[in-house]
Amino acid sequence: MKKQKWTEVGVPKGTGRQRFGLKLGVIAAFAVLFALGSLLIAQQTVEDKRESVIKGVERRLELVALGRADVFNAWLSELSQRGDRLIKSDMFRLYAAEVDTFSGDLSLIFGAAGAAEGAEGAELAEQLPMMQNILREFCTYSGFVSARILNREGIAYLASDGHLPPMDDTEIERAQSAMTDRKATFSPLRKTPQGLALDIYVPIFPPDANGDEKPVAALMLTRQVAGKLTELLSNSALSAEGEKTRLMQETNGAYQEVTPWSAEGFSTVVFQTDFNNSGNLPFADRSSLSDPDRKVYSVGIMTNGPHWWVVQEIDHAAATAPIQTFSGTAYTVAGLGILAILLAGGLAWWVRAGMHNQRTAEEFRRLAEHIENQKRLLDSINANIQEFITLKDISGKYVYVNDAFAQAVGRSEEEIIGMDTEAIFGFDTAKRLNATDSAVCTEHGKAIINEVIYLQSKRHQFQISKSPYYDGNGNCLGVVEVFRDITEFVAAQEKNRRLIRRALEALGSTIEAADPYLGGHTKLMAGLSVEVGRALSLPEMDVAELETAANLSQIGKMFVPKDILTKPERLSPEEKEIMETHVDYAYRILKDIDIDEGVLRTIYQMNERLDGSGYPKKLSGEAISRPARILSVLNAFCAMIRPRAHRGAKNPQEVMRILAEMKGKYDPEVLRALEETLSTLPGNASSAIPHNAALSIR
Repeated sequence: MKKQKWTEVGVPKGTGRQRFGLKLGVIAAFAVLFALGSLLIAQQTVEDKRESVIKGVERRLELVALGRADVFNAWLSELSQRGDRLIKSDMFRLYAAEVDTFSGDLSLIFGAAGAAEGAEGAELAEQLPMMQNILREFCTYSGFVSARILNREGIAYLASDGHLPPMDDTEIERAQSAMTDRKATFSPLRKTPQGLALDIYVPIFPPDANGDEKPVAALMLTRQVAGKLTELLSNSALSAEGEKTRLMQETNGAYQEVTPWSAEGFSTVVFQTDFNNSGNLPFADRSSLSDPDRKVYSVGIMTNGPHWWVVQEIDHAAATAPIQTFSGTAYTVAGLGILAILLAGGLAWWVRAGMHNQRTAEEFRRLAEHIENQKRLLDSINANIQEFITLKDISGKYVYVNDAFAQAVGRSEEEIIGMDTEAIFGFDTAKRLNATDSAVCTEHGKAIINEVIYLQSKRHQFQISKSPYYDGNGNCLGVVEVFRDITEFVAAQEKNRRLIRRALEALGSTIEAADPYLGGHTKLMAGLSVEVGRALSLPEMDVAELETAANLSQIGKMFVPKDILTKPERLSPEEKEIMETHVDYAYRILKDIDIDEGVLRTIYQMNERLDGSGYPKKLSGEAISRPARILSVLNAFCAMIRPRAHRGAKNPQEVMRILAEMKGKYDPEVLRALEETLSTLPGNASSAIPHNAALSIR
């Protein structure tokens, strides 16, 4: 019998190897089970992430589509309300009511038979030219291509262009629908030689209507809308990559995508429409509106009025990009976990080799865990920072950039390292961005700058914070930059400025309501003040103050008796003195409001003359501020080219000649700037100003 060999500790060698092999087998089996478990967990995590991302895409598209639909609804409502100034005029209501009660042939109103004195409809025919002129002026002033008035049977008897072809059945049906429903209706968009056009039908009620009377006619307005639709459908700075806003309309049971920028104006919708109970297009994975090969996620919101749907869609690739990134990260983490387990198994085997190796393996294990935790922490922080963070060395080359910066400039982090600012942003932008780097390093301070930067053809406004980066001895090694995107904040500020301007224009319109001959005076003067101010090379801040002063210039006339404002004869000295008090009223109203002192001074002095013949203080020469001298010329010009109670409107060329002959009253430099402005307006608008300026619905 063969004797068994024994080790020095009395354990058979074969038995020790068997136990060690068994332990290794257990460790290997555990590693395999852990690997499978890690992969399953990673797969489930990716699926959860996919569901979360798709839900987020759905919420974003619905919010953006609702917001865009609200913008379309506001625009359509504004279009329908533009006709209020006309249809609420007692003159138009009375004329429409009289036509409604006319029982004869409507051709008597505008045909040759109606011209005979005493004939039926003669009085209506006599008023027809005046009504056509007012309707034509309303179209020109309000930006409509044409307008018509239709009776209850859908017969047009008044048109802005004097052309009255028979209405087709669809147009008659829409006009009658507007009168039946007592609210504005809209036609589908249609293609014309000038672009896309939209018809609006607004009911006209009889005079003194208290809400129960039926409409007596309908106002049909035609508007070219291609430019506005292109503006409303364009992407904003907040639009995500791959995201588009589209407009779909229903025409005769078919659906079309509206493409105002194309020659055809429309394209056929290719996917199957599946509207919900609210008439909206629910969120779904489908083809793009008119491109069956392009897969998108989309949602559609129906607008009020016309059968339009605002469809917000985003490309599959752009929508699922976060899923792909997360998937790679999840499987990487799972792989690292598996690797960590294998490493732990190896370390366990190494421990079995000896106490020294065991201590070494323990240190390595702790170090590996620490490094892994630090890596996960840094990766988590880096992935969630929205600001751009960069580190440039003393020569201006990038030595570190975070994920957000790399994605924004469209390059990988590895590609950016070693490049300078000029290689990333171009010469001009780099020159502005690097201007403060030297001072930051040499003065050991911080700097904050605001710059406009174009990233992947999109304009962004950034606030950039710069700080020096030191070594252990306090030497500056480079500059740390943090980019904060303030584009949305700047856009909000600009929006507030536009709202303030519109409020001032609305206030100007309210002021003009006190004098029927002031209609459009303030708006015309404000528009000319901007052009003349720029012709005189005034700073934009001064131009803005000049426009504000023009909008508020007539506020004091609200307190002047109306019989003086509208007196058809020339004012007596006493009445003229009362009229001139509007300046003092304006000063008392505006002095307690938070308004710029320059604006207040301009309004107070705009009626002064260089020779001292003006009011209220008889100022002369340089004692009158330059903005006041500008408004003095524009106020006189706008007043002369418009009709007044005691005279008719004058031709602009005649007005310029009259003002130039008033030696010593008006600033010659301002007169030259006004003449230059009139000569450079599109279509020689100086000759068109009297016609436009004379628009007045009273």
